[in-house]
This record gives sequence, structure tokens and C-alpha cells, in this order.
Amino acid sequence: MSEYLLWALTVAVVAMLLLMLRLLHDHRKLRQAYGLLEAQIQRNHDDLAGLCSAAVAVDRRLANADARLNSIAERVAERPRAALDTPAVAGAVERPAQGYEDVIAKIRRGVGVEDLVRDCGLTRDEAVLLTRLHGGRSRL
Repeated sequence: MSEYLLWALTVAVVAMLLLMLRLLHDHRKLRQAYGLLEAQIQRNHDDLAGLCSAAVAVDRRLANADARLNSIAERVAERPRAALDTPAVAGAVERPAQGYEDVIAKIRRGVGVEDLVRDCGLTRDEAVLLTRLHGGRSRL
């Protein structure tokens, strides 16, 4: 019986050694995986810090742009209404009401570029272009 006990004890010791080797191997693999995860977490942390920094910079730029826009809006609101009634602005406002059909009809009747600029509120380039497109001879 003591041989049997010795043999069982030997098998148990060998089994425990094999189990210990297996546990050491698994422990080594777990440490490697832990190291990789730790590095990945650090990269994610660095990325998040960079994104937060960029978000703060964008927020500052938006605040500056908003302040400039408000300043411009205040200056426009403070301008006297008479400044908006200049002939250049008035001509630009009247042009859509008159319509290009009337201008084209005038061109076909032989009205010159200078008359179109003066009477219809067109720019010289617009008058020349419309005159060339719609068959009149421009007096440049």
C-alpha cells in the first residue's frame, strides 16, 4: 500500500507542477494583454485630451466670430437710414422691380449703354452684356 501511496503522491505532484506551469503561462499572457490594454487606454486618453483642447480652441474662435458679428450688426444698425438711400443702393433696389424685360425692349429700340446705366440703374458691364446679347449695337 505504501507503493500505491507513493505512486499517487508522485502523480499528484507531477499534476500540480503541470498545473503550475499552465498557470504561469496564462499569467504571462494576461500580463501581456494587460500591457496592451493599458497602452491603448493611454492612447485613448491622449486622443481625448487633444479633442478637448481642439474643442476649447474652436469655442474661442466661435466666441470671437460671434463678438465680431455682433459688433458689425451694431454698426449697421447705428448707420443712418439716409446712407442706405444713395443712388447706387436705390438703383440696385429698383432694378428687380423694373425687370430685365423692359431693359431688353429698350435695347431693341436702340437705347445706348450710357442711357441704360443712367435710366435703368444697371452697371456699365451689365448694360454692355445685355446690349450684346439682345441685338443692339453698344455705343462704348
